Amino acid sequence: MLDPGQLRLLQVVARTGSYSAAARELGYTQPAITYQMHSLERSAGSTLAVRKGRSMRLTAAGELLLAHADRILAAVRGAENDLAALAGVPTGTVRLAAFPSSCASLVPSAMVSMRHGHPGVHIELVQAELPQAHEFVQRGEVDLALTYHFGQPRTDETVVDNNSLTRLPITVDDVHLILPADHPAAGRHELGIEELPGETWIVASPKFHGMLDAAAAPFGFTPRVMHVADDYVTMQSLVAHGFGVALVPNLALTAHRDSRVVPRSLRGWPQRQIEVECWPDMLRVDAVRVLIEHLEKAAGAST
Repeated sequence: MLDPGQLRLLQVVARTGSYSAAARELGYTQPAITYQMHSLERSAGSTLAVRKGRSMRLTAAGELLLAHADRILAAVRGAENDLAALAGVPTGTVRLAAFPSSCASLVPSAMVSMRHGHPGVHIELVQAELPQAHEFVQRGEVDLALTYHFGQPRTDETVVDNNSLTRLPITVDDVHLILPADHPAAGRHELGIEELPGETWIVASPKFHGMLDAAAAPFGFTPRVMHVADDYVTMQSLVAHGFGVALVPNLALTAHRDSRVVPRSLRGWPQRQIEVECWPDMLRVDAVRVLIEHLEKAAGAST
């Protein structure tokens, strides 16, 4: 019989790469971790992890069991919350991973609303960018995550990917071009990227660099990217001091707006489609469902 606690241990060993690191994270001694792993291997009938240098690596059997562990623990979590909700009032703890700009805007609004409307539900928040948030959901370390993609909304209301994770649309977030307040084009409401061939760009990630290159390619130039800053407050400050222009989502500007910059529309730039991602079983949990509802309401209030 597989022990859910030992499956959780397998997840931590796979992520941390060592028994000692797993022991520190879980608050156990290393001998206790070793004993539990050996016990799990006896239950599984296979060696699950082997030492390679200073780290532990999962065997093929370990990788196979890990894939099942992610689903098993999500189902156990769903069962626990279902039982807690038998009284008809959502209760329990919901673990949420969310990207930074949502942590400073949508999420606090939803949490305040939850605190007043559902005081029996406790929210544990982890700030995580993509793809880390996706991995947290897959491993069962969080119950759901706020994620996003650029482009058109998905055609189905509920989309299940190859790993059986469900995605639900929450809101659409516009991305703005921000300029110094004294920029020659600051008086324009909308600009095209073809009008900015000589600008220096500040981007949030290498992914934005590639998107800029693709947007400018039809106009025969390559944007000059000089700074990468994954913090939108820093990006706005760099723009305000004349180090370039940048693309900043509306949620980030809602959370913090530097008065020395102006947001403008960049013609043709894709929107962020913000979604909730979770295992399908979690949608049966009342506390998770009401959190999703409050995130939707917070998103509607911010648009």
